[in-house]
Amino acid sequence: MTDASIKLEDGSDSTPGEEEILALEEGRAPGAEQARRPRWTRWAIGAGAAAVAIVVTGLALRGRGDAEDVPVIKADVPHVVGKAIVFSRAFGERAGLKLEPVRSAPLVPRLRVVGTVDFDPAHVAAVGTRIPGLVRSLHKLEGERVKKGDALAEIESAELGEAQASVAVASAHRKAAALNEKRERELAERGLTTAREHEVATATHEEQRVMLGAARQRVAAMSGSPAGPFGVYMLRAPLDGTVVERHIFAGQSVDAHVVAFRVADLDHLWVDLAVFESNLDAIRKGDPVELTRAGAEAEPIPGRVAHVGEVVDPATRTAHVRVAVSNEKRLLRPGQSVTAIIGATGPARTMLTVPMTAVTYIDGQPTVFLAEGPDRVVPTPIELGPSDGTSQGVVSGLSEGQLIVSQGVFALKSELYR
Repeated sequence: MTDASIKLEDGSDSTPGEEEILALEEGRAPGAEQARRPRWTRWAIGAGAAAVAIVVTGLALRGRGDAEDVPVIKADVPHVVGKAIVFSRAFGERAGLKLEPVRSAPLVPRLRVVGTVDFDPAHVAAVGTRIPGLVRSLHKLEGERVKKGDALAEIESAELGEAQASVAVASAHRKAAALNEKRERELAERGLTTAREHEVATATHEEQRVMLGAARQRVAAMSGSPAGPFGVYMLRAPLDGTVVERHIFAGQSVDAHVVAFRVADLDHLWVDLAVFESNLDAIRKGDPVELTRAGAEAEPIPGRVAHVGEVVDPATRTAHVRVAVSNEKRLLRPGQSVTAIIGATGPARTMLTVPMTAVTYIDGQPTVFLAEGPDRVVPTPIELGPSDGTSQGVVSGLSEGQLIVSQGVFALKSELYR
């Protein structure tokens, strides 16, 4: 055994390590600390350190090999080359892309317009107070159905009382004039009066008759009645319908120009539409219209065009189109917003057309994907014309015969701009 050897506890020799040599140099007994540890522990620590070193070395070598050997896989998505969008044939098949030519064809527009429900002027009436007074009582409130002539409210009016009093006075004067005319006629027949006196009596009688008629007409204009309550007139419904508005209350003083009630027949309504001037020529009176309410698209309500406006608003370049609607089911309410689809029957216009599925919007601009090859398209802004629900008219931006993407537009756009 050499000087560098150490006698182990079991009598065998072993070559010292750095720790044992350091212990000898410092004058400590070799293996003093190791003696306190079990021999199997010392062997386990050494074996673990060696294993860790081997694993670390292997991972480093493997990482270097992976970086050199594993290929990079690129996603099969469209990419931009200049102004064009390029995609693979596999992507085109996966997205269902189809090309169609731009065609020149006759087109009768099927117009989609937003409108507002309103009263039909032929079936709505305002009930005014006509004269100053005090609201004595109310007979009808909002939402109640009424018949023509039903009392809506009672108004006390001193002015009406005076008018009714004038009727009574005029009636008395007429009776007196009638008696005097009769007496003068009898005297004239017996030659006991002059013809002049008889003529005056006859004229006076006629005058009083006219005055009585005027007094009665004044009372009627105030909604009063000569035989009704003195100084009280009734506000009455002018038509069959529903009280949709009320602007007076019991005990309220009113002027002569107050609209106290509004009565409407809600079975008949109008829908006011604003249609662009470029589409007006295609709309005819009587054209069918489908109306849909917000949140109830599954219940279209039929209507008919009742009037096409003659005046175009210079600011909006639109004209009013009114649609008559039967509302017996009470599906519509005045003031409600609806969407109207007009089945125009006017003359067809020959123009460039593309499928509606080919049009998308990029930055708010209507756009189609113009094909430059089977795997290359260019986003092309266009100006839209009318549509018939299937084909979209194009005013500018395309030429007849050009190929555009007609199906799979959404997939192409979503992959490109996501």
